Parts: sequence; C-alpha cells; structure tokens
Amino acid sequence: MDHLDTLEARSVFLFREAYANFKNLGMLWSIGKDSTVLLWLARKAFFGHVPFPLIHIDTSFKIPEMIAYRDRLAAEWDLNLIYGENRAAPALDQYGCGTWCRSRRTRT
Repeated sequence: MDHLDTLEARSVFLFREAYANFKNLGMLWSIGKDSTVLLWLARKAFFGHVPFPLIHIDTSFKIPEMIAYRDRLAAEWDLNLIYGENRAAPALDQYGCGTWCRSRRTRT
C-alpha cells in the first residue's frame, strides 16, 4: 500500500467513525476542489451513498456553472443537500459581484 492509499484508508475510517458516533452529522461543501474530494471520500466510505446532509452556503459569488454542477451532482448522486443563499443585495453590490449576481438574485 502506498502513501496515498494509506491516507485514503484513514479518511474512509474517519468518516465511518464520525457517522457511528455523532447523531447530527453534516458536512460543509463549498463546491471547491478540497470539499469535493471530501465528498468523494464520503461516498467511498459508504459505498456510493452519503448518509448525512451536505451543507452549502451560496454566497452568490460563484459562477452559475458551479451552482449547476452542484445541483447536477446532488441529483446524480442522490445527495441530501441543504443550502442557503445570500440575498443581501447591498452587500453584493458593495463588493462588486457584477450583473450576473443581480440576475441570479432576481431569478429565485
């Protein structure tokens, strides 16, 4: 077993132990590369099914394709996805997220 296999086995073990020992387990998922690797490991630990919810905070600063990716994976992998959305228009305008943020806010 090489170094990466060892790390992967430890990660799978930790996911299983956490699930066995915590009642209200959840995992933050930013849709970024690091948290998506954690999602992949969680699926590996539970044979393709993630038995706890994923939590995503949509800051409205992500490009629309990332939200589409999130929604596609959630549907394809049957994920229990909990998400909140930033609707603070003045804050979004203050930090200059651009017109695509405004169009996303008015969409829902």
